[in-house]
Amino acid sequence: MIGWLQNLLGGGASVGRLSPLEAQEKAKAGAIILDVRTPLERQEGKIPGSQALPLDKLASEWEKLPKHKEIICQCRSGSRSASAARFLASKGFKAYNLVGGIEAWKRQKLPVK
Repeated sequence: MIGWLQNLLGGGASVGRLSPLEAQEKAKAGAIILDVRTPLERQEGKIPGSQALPLDKLASEWEKLPKHKEIICQCRSGSRSASAARFLASKGFKAYNLVGGIEAWKRQKLPVK
């Protein structure tokens, strides 16, 4: 049962891990920052230019994402986004996890709306 769940969530796919500064550079080069937090969390602040797709909707809406773009998954601390990045990698995306999430982004004094 656990193996099935891990496969469903993309547990076997490997993803890159990016620091906030690395993520910012990739985003400037055209990568998408995908915010997988809840709408309520997103109201508290978001990375400018990020796209919202809550983790609980990812499994049903991932096909709307452009396959030709790199995707940087982001949440509050980096845990949920790691799961999202693994899931997307298992679907053939070049996916990364923003290590430390928006909290690390803020600590680097990067912009938040």
